[in-house]
Amino acid sequence: MKTTRTFLALTTAFTLFNSTASFAITASPENWWVGMQNDSLQVMLYDNNIASKTWQMMPYKGVEFKGVTTTNNPNYAFLDLTISDNAKAGTLTFKAEDGTEFTYPLNARDKQSANRHGFTNKDTLYLINPDRFVNGDPSNDTVAGMKEAANPSFKGGRHGGDIQGVINSLDYLEDLGVTQLWLTPVLENDMPSYSYHGYAITDFYKVDPRMGSNALYKTLSAEAKEHGIGLVMDMVLNHFGSSHQWMADMPTADWVNFDGKFENGKNATSHARQTIQDPHASQYDKRQFNDGWFVESMPDLNQRQPLLSTYLIQNAIWWIEYANLSGIRVDTYSYSDKAFLADWTKA
Repeated sequence: MKTTRTFLALTTAFTLFNSTASFAITASPENWWVGMQNDSLQVMLYDNNIASKTWQMMPYKGVEFKGVTTTNNPNYAFLDLTISDNAKAGTLTFKAEDGTEFTYPLNARDKQSANRHGFTNKDTLYLINPDRFVNGDPSNDTVAGMKEAANPSFKGGRHGGDIQGVINSLDYLEDLGVTQLWLTPVLENDMPSYSYHGYAITDFYKVDPRMGSNALYKTLSAEAKEHGIGLVMDMVLNHFGSSHQWMADMPTADWVNFDGKFENGKNATSHARQTIQDPHASQYDKRQFNDGWFVESMPDLNQRQPLLSTYLIQNAIWWIEYANLSGIRVDTYSYSDKAFLADWTKA
């Protein structure tokens, strides 16, 4: 991995036009906020040969462009920004040498955002798998272009439940005495089969269209709070879906454990949880547990990779801020790297 100090693009997934060609750059996260406790922001850019482009950020009070990290994959670049306390909400503007210009939003935080309350042992937490709960919007049961269509007759298929169904049931849930909702992951799982559970994520910043949308998830959070109910997000740090773009074009060679290969189960996790407490466990056994894949369709993420570590940490913060979450449930917590988990929890 090499580090450069050139100016590079920071953008959302807009299509950008110049005099000779059009191209699209995706950025994760797609926006950020001023007034955050941590003033650092790292943004992953993805586009064909993006690492070779040179950009300049127009002056913006309180925001400093620190530099760019590139990897052996020329299709990725990672931007480092510092957003100081005196930065105001607004729009960052970037220009390239070929005349391309684009913008990136810095939003204002909601009032009292930093003082939100989490859940405690006084709460009644209710677990819902949305696909199996209530079908509030039959029009999104099958979405054109996605790999798996609705199939309610198959026990492992998608049955049509969605976020709208949960919203429609808030009166019922309040009457039950529920004070916190824990939904199994509603992020995009664009997998060929058995994706209703939500734990094979293919986009960490996008609600699955068969569940609704990012905006609808935010609406659920707001309407649930009107019923005295908080929203707990089920976050997956250990693995992701094999149909994710990363498996076709990994940002770094060490992004996925065991060199990105399952090898007919040879690199599957042992599920031997005792190895992380056993002082006499071999390094082989520890690695087989921590780095092993759940199944071939769920590659295991290498959180020791610093760029990936930052990506996952910022993703959690982004969803807390975007959806006004009241809590997080971490899937397969013990399977992730322990030093990473300490950094993630602290952040």
